[in-house]
Amino acid sequence: MSGEHLISDDETRGIAEGFLSVSPWLGDVVWGRTVVGPHAEFLGGFDGKIPEDVALSDDQRWSWTVSFSDPAGKKRTLNHETVLEGLSRIVYGEDIGSGSYLSLPISQWFTEPTEDRHGLKLSTAQQSLICQQALYEKVVFPTGEREELFGKTMDFFSDQRPDAVPSEG
Repeated sequence: MSGEHLISDDETRGIAEGFLSVSPWLGDVVWGRTVVGPHAEFLGGFDGKIPEDVALSDDQRWSWTVSFSDPAGKKRTLNHETVLEGLSRIVYGEDIGSGSYLSLPISQWFTEPTEDRHGLKLSTAQQSLICQQALYEKVVFPTGEREELFGKTMDFFSDQRPDAVPSEG
């Protein structure tokens, strides 16, 4: 397989952007840049930051990173490599539980030739599934595909909402 078939930084960043767009429970979102490749971890200074003018070797390149806080306040980070890990868990058959039916289009997208893949768009629910696999190794938050059960939106706290209709009884 040639290097042109590899999933690009732009593709993985698009997956992360889709995930964040449907994840209002995440806060403190900060986008940044990082270097990937062999020995990239040695390019940072004492503060861990990589200078913008650092000289990269031929097998290193700039990439993206995004950090945020989950509802428990824990700092999480996604980058090109972690999104690829989430894709790998889905495509190579690791148990993804209830999201398995969502994984079928992801697997097809993953195996498409590059030119065809670039013309295909994963849904935000599929992008969310990929990123949750990368972060948590399971689906933790709703992906948007299964918000209804038996034709009704699931809300266990509907009677506590400000616009709730008082129940009789």
